[in-house]
Amino acid sequence: MQMVAAERYLDLYGRFADGIAATGTPVEVSLDELAQALFCSTRNVKLVLRKMEEECWIRWLPGRGRGNRSQLVFLQERDTMLLELAQRMAQRGEYKPAFELIHTHGKGSPVKDRFSEWLELHFGYRTEVLDGKRSVDMLRLPVQTHIVTLDPGDVLYAFDAHMIRQLFNQLVHYDGVAGRVVPALAHAWESNKEATVWQFHLRKGVYFHHGHEMTADDVIFSLERLRSGKAHSWLLRSVVKIETAGLRTIRIELAKPNRIFHRFMSSPATSVLPRDLVESDEEQFWRKPSGTGPFMAGEWNEDRFVLTVNKNYYNGRAHLDGVVIAFMPPEHGDSSRKCWEKLIWDHDLQDQKPEEEWVTMETLCKGCTMLTWNMGKDGPQQSALFRKAIDLLIDRHTMIRELGEDRMYAARGFRPDDNTPLRSIRHDSAMARALLRESGYDGTPITLYTTSFNMRDARWIAERCGEHGVVVHIEQHDSNEFKRRDVINEADTILYGILFAQDEVCEIESYEQHGSFLKEHLHPEFRAWARDKIDIALASKTSEERRLIMGEIEDRLREEGHVVFLLHKKTNTSYHPGIKGITMSSLGWIDFKDVWVQSASGS
Repeated sequence: MQMVAAERYLDLYGRFADGIAATGTPVEVSLDELAQALFCSTRNVKLVLRKMEEECWIRWLPGRGRGNRSQLVFLQERDTMLLELAQRMAQRGEYKPAFELIHTHGKGSPVKDRFSEWLELHFGYRTEVLDGKRSVDMLRLPVQTHIVTLDPGDVLYAFDAHMIRQLFNQLVHYDGVAGRVVPALAHAWESNKEATVWQFHLRKGVYFHHGHEMTADDVIFSLERLRSGKAHSWLLRSVVKIETAGLRTIRIELAKPNRIFHRFMSSPATSVLPRDLVESDEEQFWRKPSGTGPFMAGEWNEDRFVLTVNKNYYNGRAHLDGVVIAFMPPEHGDSSRKCWEKLIWDHDLQDQKPEEEWVTMETLCKGCTMLTWNMGKDGPQQSALFRKAIDLLIDRHTMIRELGEDRMYAARGFRPDDNTPLRSIRHDSAMARALLRESGYDGTPITLYTTSFNMRDARWIAERCGEHGVVVHIEQHDSNEFKRRDVINEADTILYGILFAQDEVCEIESYEQHGSFLKEHLHPEFRAWARDKIDIALASKTSEERRLIMGEIEDRLREEGHVVFLLHKKTNTSYHPGIKGITMSSLGWIDFKDVWVQSASGS
């Protein structure tokens, strides 16, 4: 009731008090005017005014006699009330309404900046009292990326994949640091000499969040579901048969050798789902999915996604009791990114260590930003000379210098390597103009699609192309829209970032996953050639052989101009030294499970 009354106070303040020199100045107004402003009857206006007087927000002086107008005195300063109201909304997890309120009532005031500053203290690690009974350790993270899907079979984005890893497990896990596959839901595995038959032996005593023990039947159901038209069905395209070979053993037969098939089984897409719940009501299941992971799905709406700890996790309980992912609206601007950089800190320790002693973790992402050219659509991009001209027009080093932030190095291919900091990528405007003339380019505009996250890069590229007569029309789409094949096919080119969470597997994924921008834009003939190369690579006995073969595909992409490799980026996370267990996952996010706080006493 008080929140509603406060919003109505702001409505009246904006309607009758804006422009008045100071709070406390009487304003002449009638009940009819107030009723019109609040869209209610005069009777309800009197109730609202009485409530505001009780809160000491206003003083109401009714007019006495004919021709004497009533007077309304506003006693609370608008910005103070607006900030307090937005803060209370945020504390309840209502981030979008809070920003909408500020946008409506705070135009031209510093409230938005003050609210953003307050949010930086709101986020991070905090010990909170729950229901006045027990303390819980919570981590609150602001993001400007919404979850598109939690269905492992259809995941396209790194953020979604990271959330899936919190809720679900796979048969095995790939340790990128050690460069090896380690046990997960399967405690052991083996293959035949030809790598065409693989067996995985399941752990005992692994339970889904809803209390049912995981069985071989759940694993087979999940893999068969993945094969049936999901975006990641490519992972199992050579599978002939999936069956049990004993009570807790899964046997998978392949049509072709795949010596890294166990790494395929570590992909988030192969997460094991509970057959009973999915088959019972799949639509309801995805509103609050149940897995075997370290965290369970809680509240999920347009403002936030809440993870609560799985106390019975087979691989050890997480130290955190929960994680709140707060979806920041566009009105928040770049503040959430700034907040993310100084995110992991304990509010109880903030005065005990100066900020200068915080630990900063900087990681160079295993991937790049890039442009893919749509070879399935008529347009200037059909000319290899045109595509090469655009590549030469883009001066990556100037782009890095002018745009700054997380942009680190010019990209020659998908991954950074030891020579990346030293490598200079060719930029030649004169040659580019000559190629444009030779290609017969007639000024036809090209459409570049991207998300809000890459808009600065897109505008920079469009400006440089425009300087040389190439018209670029930019269209911004959100992640949900990019799930639609027709949106991908309408673009002449798409600017996006690719991340190789699992080096070889993710590289293959970019050529084979349904909905991959690269795959959808490549000519069918190129895709068929690439698939044959991939099959040869999977049959190879060493990683060196696989790298050489996959390198042939990447070289052809670059030489024929199917892709414009742009930049390699970094991630930065600063955290208080009292926070322990901070590691970055291969997906570029903090692994939530092992985060914990060391108190000032060292306990």
